Amino acid sequence: MGSKTRHLIFLFCSFAILASASASSLELQLILDKTSISAPSRVQFREVRHNRLLKDALVFSGYLEYLQDGSLRKVIEVPFHEAYLVNGDTIRIERDGEVQTLSLKKSRSLKTMLGGIEAILAGETAQIEKVFHSELSGAADDWTLMLRPRSSRIAKKLNALTVVGNAESIRSIRFDLEDGEWHEMEIQASPPSP
Repeated sequence: MGSKTRHLIFLFCSFAILASASASSLELQLILDKTSISAPSRVQFREVRHNRLLKDALVFSGYLEYLQDGSLRKVIEVPFHEAYLVNGDTIRIERDGEVQTLSLKKSRSLKTMLGGIEAILAGETAQIEKVFHSELSGAADDWTLMLRPRSSRIAKKLNALTVVGNAESIRSIRFDLEDGEWHEMEIQASPPSP
């Protein structure tokens, strides 16, 4: 095979790879365009948390609020009351009538997880791909988006974030953490935000 032929085959393969990557990115943006929400929004959730140190998984229910850019609120209503408010680089925790404010600057993995959730909710593909390697599979009405942190430091705490959805909405978000721990949040249909 001549040098020119090898060069043409190489160019053809390169264009095929580039076209494939572009199509995959376009599909992700189309999926997120259909499922994204605008602030302010509110959805109900049911969350299961598994930790190898506990015999049984913990089950919680409550609601998530996307208040504005950079501001998310998670309220657990069952089996107890607890609220988390993420606003910029801080997280405010309300539990048993006490309030504690923590800086997210000390926990890059937590900040990455929260930023990933916000980027998914807002449909910000560029932000997702800046922080995660992404793999989209399935069809428009039943898809799975696997996100793995680009940072090896963050990957030590957050192995993967898996988002499952359909043509209209996100159905669940699962966090696979270190030491076999995982949290899976099922998003439930709820009435429009007040």
